[in-house]
Amino acid sequence: MKRVFVTGANSGIGLALSKQLCAEHGCHVYLGSRSSERGAAAVKSVQEHFLGASVELVVIDVSTDASVAAAAAAVQDSLPTGEKLYAVVNNAGTGLAHKGVTPSDIVNVNLRGAKRVCDAFVPLLGARGRVVNTGSGAGPMFVSKQTPAFQKRLCGALTWEEIEAAIAEGLRSDSMGGYGVSKALLSCYTMQLAQQHPALMCCCLSPGFIATAIVAGFGAKKQPEEGTVSLRHCLFADLPAAASGWFWGSDAQRSPLHVMRNPGEPMYDGSLP
Repeated sequence: MKRVFVTGANSGIGLALSKQLCAEHGCHVYLGSRSSERGAAAVKSVQEHFLGASVELVVIDVSTDASVAAAAAAVQDSLPTGEKLYAVVNNAGTGLAHKGVTPSDIVNVNLRGAKRVCDAFVPLLGARGRVVNTGSGAGPMFVSKQTPAFQKRLCGALTWEEIEAAIAEGLRSDSMGGYGVSKALLSCYTMQLAQQHPALMCCCLSPGFIATAIVAGFGAKKQPEEGTVSLRHCLFADLPAAASGWFWGSDAQRSPLHVMRNPGEPMYDGSLP
């Protein structure tokens, strides 16, 4: 049984993925939720979706070091002797239609939150574990509007210090209030992570334009269950080692970081802007 930890799993794409992991892939899911009440309701929803689902709640607020550390300790204690996590899915996110969040909040959750989780949970992964970061097509949209020099930086693996510098620069030109730059730099962080942990498979992806709270009122039609194609590809496909660090489109095809690639268009060949 593969053991998978999913953040932001009490609703939307994270909840849909948790149901599919239990029902269709036979996984044990550590369902991450910032709220214990909403998390408990989500666990019940997974169990009702699939009788016998192997799922347990892990309370985690990815915006704080203490909460992430406590969640990692809880999962460590829950792992059977000698077992490791198969995968960590950084799905928690905020911005766009979410009310009352600042650009700083968005970056702290979407980008720094993913780093917090990886710092705490990568040691719990097996030798061939996977890290899957839920990015967005908003990342390439943001990058496409930047200067050529900044575009080039945003299409490679950056050190964390370089990422922090790019945050400040990117926030000045992000028409999405921090959402675009947070998702663009999540791809850069994924590439850095792939270099730091060559035994792992690290992926970043776009789930597509899915009707969730984060885009409420924007006209998205696809349901959360339709937003897991690239997530499940990155979790279970037999990917070559060279694919670690790649960005994947919602149709599970490799996609560029500097321009939007629509589903059905040719797979990205890796050329830089």
